[in-house]
Amino acid sequence: MALNPDSALDNLTRIVQVIEGDRKLHEWFCTLAHRPTVTRRNEIYAMVERMRAEGTDADLVASFRLLADSRVFDAACEALSGSHKNEA
Repeated sequence: MALNPDSALDNLTRIVQVIEGDRKLHEWFCTLAHRPTVTRRNEIYAMVERMRAEGTDADLVASFRLLADSRVFDAACEALSGSHKNEA
């Protein structure tokens, strides 16, 4: 299945906006950056399952699941750190 680059960027933007807007989620995300890849992936999958169980929007859940990919996670980290630099 080919991934539409515009869709991937939209999903990444949405993830970053949600993380920026929620202090607890932002703290959780920041702790993941210091975890081994496998542990980080498992924690992301656990979060995704909690979100599904809580009835969170399916598109948002799918977007968060993308964080399990190291490249997406790294891009989200860069986007978040870049947005905080702009606030200073």
